[in-house]
Amino acid sequence: MNPLNMCSSRREILKILKKERATVDDLSTQIGISPTAIRQHLTILEGENLIQRERLKEGIGRPKVLYTTTEKAENFFPKYYSWLAEGMIKQILSQEGEEKINDLFNKIGDAFSQPFQEKVHGKPLEEQIMLITDILNEWGSYASIEKTETHYLLTTYNCSFYDVALKFPQVCNVHIRFLENLLNHTPRLTSCMADGNDYCEYIIPLK
Repeated sequence: MNPLNMCSSRREILKILKKERATVDDLSTQIGISPTAIRQHLTILEGENLIQRERLKEGIGRPKVLYTTTEKAENFFPKYYSWLAEGMIKQILSQEGEEKINDLFNKIGDAFSQPFQEKVHGKPLEEQIMLITDILNEWGSYASIEKTETHYLLTTYNCSFYDVALKFPQVCNVHIRFLENLLNHTPRLTSCMADGNDYCEYIIPLK
C-alpha cells in the first residue's frame, strides 16, 4: 500500500496504534466511526501486514483482541534519514575535507558491490550488464539497458539517494564504484539527476 493512497481513517488508526494497543471499540470511539467500519479498515491494514492482533485474557470469558502496528508500518511515519545523512556529510567535510568524503562513498560502493561479485564476475559482458540491471531494479532504480554499435547505455530513472545527492553530488560515487567493481571498468556518467536531469545515464564501452 502506498502511503500517499491511504485514506484518512486508516491513517488515524495507524497513528493511534503507534502510540498504544487498542480494541475495535477503542478505535471507534476515538475516530468517531462505527465498529463495523473500523473492522473493515483493520482487515485491509492487516492484509497489508501493517497491523497485527494480540489476544489478552482477562478473567472469565473471551479474550480481548487488541491491535498494534508492525515493523512494516514504520515506513508510514515521518522519517528524516536524508537530514541525518546530510548532517553527517557536513560534519565530515568540515572536519576531514572532501577527500575523506570521496573515500567514504567509494567504500560504501565497495560494500554495495561485494555481495554480487561472485554472481557477476566471469560472465560475458552482456550477461554482466543484465545481472547488474536486475540488481539495480531490486534496489528501486528503474534501470534499463540499450546496446549500440560501440557501447551499452545503462539508464536509471530513480535515485535512491536523490535528496542527499542534490546537495552532495559526491554520493554518486556509490553507484559509479558499484558498477566499476562489478564490470572491472569505470563507466562514464553522462547524465545525472543530481544535475537536474530526468535520469542518470552511464556509457559502458563494448569490450
